[in-house]
Amino acid sequence: MATMKRFRIFWVVLLLSLLPLTVMSQKSTDGTSEGSDKREFFDPKLKATDSEATIKELREEVNQIQNEMDRMRIQLREYDDLSAPRIRKEIKRLVNFPEKISEITLKNGTVVQGKILSEDLDKIIVQTNIGTLSLVQENIKELKPFDRLHADVVLKGEFEDQRHAESRVFIGQVTNKGLRRADFVRVRFRLHDKRTSIIAQDSSFISGEPYSFYSGVVSESSLSSGESSIFRVEVKLPAGVEAKNISYVTYKVLFDEFN
Repeated sequence: MATMKRFRIFWVVLLLSLLPLTVMSQKSTDGTSEGSDKREFFDPKLKATDSEATIKELREEVNQIQNEMDRMRIQLREYDDLSAPRIRKEIKRLVNFPEKISEITLKNGTVVQGKILSEDLDKIIVQTNIGTLSLVQENIKELKPFDRLHADVVLKGEFEDQRHAESRVFIGQVTNKGLRRADFVRVRFRLHDKRTSIIAQDSSFISGEPYSFYSGVVSESSLSSGESSIFRVEVKLPAGVEAKNISYVTYKVLFDEFN
C-alpha cells in the first residue's frame, strides 16, 4: 500500500511539473493568449473552413467590382466620344467664331467679311451677319483671310488729370479687351489750343508684364488678353505757353502685335 501511494504521488508531481511547460510551449508557438490557444486547439477545422469560404466570397466580390469598373470605363469612353462633338459645337456657339472667315474688299471700297459658301469664275457667295451676298468677281479688288484674334487695348474708366504750372500729368488704367497679347503698349496725350492746334504731346509705356521675344528683345510693357495695367504720362508745356492756353486734351492708346 505504501508503495502504491508513493507511485501515485510520483505521477501527480510529474504531471504538475509538466503542465506549465505545455502552456508556455503553446504561447511561444502561436504568439497568442491562452484563451485564443484553446479556441485554436479545439476547433481548428471549423476556423479553417470559415476562412476559406470567406476568402472565396471576397474574391468573387472583387471580381464583380472589377467587372463593373470595366463596364463603367467602357460606358464613360463611349459617352466621351458622343459628348465631345456636342461640347465643341456648344463652345463654338458661345464663342461665336465662324470657320474660315474671309475679308473681301471691293473696288468701290466696300469691305465684306463672311464665310465663302461657293466660288466660281463669275461670282462668290458669301455668308455674312446680315445674310447671304452674291459678289461679282470683276468687282472684287482683294480677298484675304480675316483674323479675328487681335488685341484691343482701351482706357479703363476715367483718367486723373493733374494740372501744374509747367505740365499736365495724366494717371489711369488700360485694359486689353481683345483676344491677343498687345506688345509695347503706351498711352499718348496731346494738348490742344482753341484752334485745335497741338501745343504739346508726350507718351509713356505702361507698367505691364515682361515678355521675351525670339529675337532676344524683352518687353516690360506687354498686356495679355483680359489684363489691365496703370500708366502715367507727363506732358510738359513749351516755354512761353501758359496752362490757360490749353483748351482740350486728346489721348490715344498705341500698341503692337507680335507673334
